[in-house]
Amino acid sequence: MIKLKKYQSDEFVTYYDSDEVVTLPELYEKRPNDVRGVWVSNVANIDTPIMKEKTEYQEYLQKMMENIASYNINTVVFQVRPANDAYYPSKLNPYSRFITGVEGKDPGFDVLDYVINLAKKYNIKIHAWINPYRVSVRSLTNDNLTVEEYLATLDDLNFAKRNPHLTIQDSSGKLILRPAAPEVIDFVAQTIMEIVENYDVEAVHIDDYFYPYAKIDEALEQEDYDKYALPNESFADFRRRNVDNMIKRIYDDLKEFFVKTGRKVLFGISPFSVYRTNKKYKETGWEKGSRHSGGALECYTDLYSDIYKWMKEGWIDYVVPQAYFPFERKDITYHDIVRWWSEISKTTNTTLYIGQGLYQMGAKDKPEWSSPNEIANQLKYNQNFDNIEGTIFFTYHDLVKSDNEIKNQALETIRDLWK
Repeated sequence: MIKLKKYQSDEFVTYYDSDEVVTLPELYEKRPNDVRGVWVSNVANIDTPIMKEKTEYQEYLQKMMENIASYNINTVVFQVRPANDAYYPSKLNPYSRFITGVEGKDPGFDVLDYVINLAKKYNIKIHAWINPYRVSVRSLTNDNLTVEEYLATLDDLNFAKRNPHLTIQDSSGKLILRPAAPEVIDFVAQTIMEIVENYDVEAVHIDDYFYPYAKIDEALEQEDYDKYALPNESFADFRRRNVDNMIKRIYDDLKEFFVKTGRKVLFGISPFSVYRTNKKYKETGWEKGSRHSGGALECYTDLYSDIYKWMKEGWIDYVVPQAYFPFERKDITYHDIVRWWSEISKTTNTTLYIGQGLYQMGAKDKPEWSSPNEIANQLKYNQNFDNIEGTIFFTYHDLVKSDNEIKNQALETIRDLWK
C-alpha cells in the first residue's frame, strides 16, 4: 500500500476530521467480473443528439457503442425514460422529444432494441434507466408557462397530460408526478414491467431523482397528506413512505415476473451519495451516518429516499452511490463516502458499485479535480474494499476526447487500467 499525497504537495490526504492517512494499492488489479460501466444520459440530449436523419442517428449510436467498447466497458446504463416518455414503442408513454425533437413522433425504429443489439456485439449488458416522476426538464416559470399551457404541449399519450391532477410543481417551477398518488405508483410500475417484458435488459435502474432537490411546498401536498398519511405521521415520514411504496411495488412486480418466467431482472438505485450524516442535526443525525460536514444535503432528509431501508429490506439488488467528490475537499471527500458505502453495503448484503464523476475531471473552476490521476487513484482506492464490485462513470460524452487535456490524460489511464 502507498500513502496518497495531495496533488502537487508533500502533504498526505487524510480521512475527515482525522489524522488517518488514505492509502492506495500500488497496482490496479483488473478483476474480470467487476462491472465497468457508463451512464448514457438522453435527457436534454446530454449524450445523444436530436435525430435529423435515421441513418445518421444510428451511425452515431454505432460509434458510441464502439467507443464504449474500446475502454473494455461491459455495462451501459441507458436512459430510456428521461421525462415521462420513452426511447421505445410504448402503449403507456410517448416517444421522447429527445429523439426527434417532437414528443410522440415515431423515429422510424426502436431505439432501445437497436442499442441492445449493438451492445450484444461487444458483450455489453444494458440496464434500462428510468426517471419515475419527472415531467418537465425545464422550469415552467422560466419559460413563462402555466401548468395547463405546458401540459398542452405534450403528446396526448403522456400520462401527465391525461392526468393533470396527478402532477405537482417544485419550488423551481419544474413539474413532476405526485409521489403520494397510488395511480402514479401503478403507472411507474407498469412502465417498468412493459420494458422488462419486452426487452432483454439485465436491470432496471433509477437514479437520485425522487422528491426533487428543489423543495415542494407542503401546502401543495397537503391534500395528499390528508388523504394518505398514517395517523400521527410527520410530513417527512409521509414523503419517505410514498417513495418506499413505489420501490416496494417495483420489487414485488419484478419478483413476480421472476417466479412466472424464471428470468431475473436486477433492480438498482443510484442515489446521491450522502445518505445521512452522523452530525447534521441532533434530532435527525444518525449514529451510523457518514463522516463529513454537517451541512451536507442528504438523501434521507432532503430527497426523502430511504435507501438504507431499501437495502436492509432487500428491495433492491445493487446500489451505485454517486460519489462525485475528489480526495481533496474540505467538506465531503471521495474516500470517506466510499468507505461508508462499503460498510453499509456489507451489513445489508447489497451489491455495491461506485458512481464516479468523470465529468468533473479538469473542471476549470474546481482545482481539486486538476490532477490527471484523480480518477485512476479513485479506481485504485476502490480496491481497498472487497465488496466493491465495479464502477459506473457519469457520463458517456466524457469518454470522448476533447480539448480538456487533463480529462484526456485520465481517459488514457482508464483505458490502460481496463484493457
